[in-house]
Amino acid sequence: MGKLKFTALVLLTVFFISNILNGQQDDKAGKILDGLSERIKSSPSVSIDFTIIMSAMQDEFSEEYDGKLNMKGDQYKLNVMGLETWFDGTSTYTYMPDVNEVIISDPDEDGGLLSNPAEIFNLYHDEFNYRLVEELTLEGKRLYEIDLHPRDRSHSFHTVKLFINQQDNLLHSAVIAGKDGNRYTLIVNDMDNTGNLPDSFFVFNKSDYPGLEVIDMRW
Repeated sequence: MGKLKFTALVLLTVFFISNILNGQQDDKAGKILDGLSERIKSSPSVSIDFTIIMSAMQDEFSEEYDGKLNMKGDQYKLNVMGLETWFDGTSTYTYMPDVNEVIISDPDEDGGLLSNPAEIFNLYHDEFNYRLVEELTLEGKRLYEIDLHPRDRSHSFHTVKLFINQQDNLLHSAVIAGKDGNRYTLIVNDMDNTGNLPDSFFVFNKSDYPGLEVIDMRW
């Protein structure tokens, strides 16, 4: 479950990062991040098709997964790595189709980096230093490159690097560099922020899975 949680965290971190930044160190970077966040927050719902690459730099090993993330307010549905996860604003439902099993849990309020992504605003408030590194052209697109570093050195990563499209102020890609030498690269293949998904979309419906085994870990 750790990889799935980290994958979800990567996604929510890079899309909501500017909500947690106060005391800006770089005014231009701050304005770019504010623009990215406002595009996401002002959308009724957001659907993102993505590829995430998890690389172990020392072993020269990597794994690549395609996935989809839907968000609305603090609710989300994430499909990646053969698992489906719903967060309805109260509880998390992680469904494993190979065994027809769902694990229900409360948001992990004390989990730090690996906590439930819906808690991203509270967990990271005032915790990053950031700066605009450069403006560059990649695959014919003009991008901003922004580095973020956690002020708390106990985090398991040391850098979040964002690449933001200058034309629409949306995320192009992101990289999280872990202290253990692992690297997580997120590539946004498609983003739709024009829809308005109903709240029911983010609710796990047990009746849709006959013979389902339920493991409820909520207190």
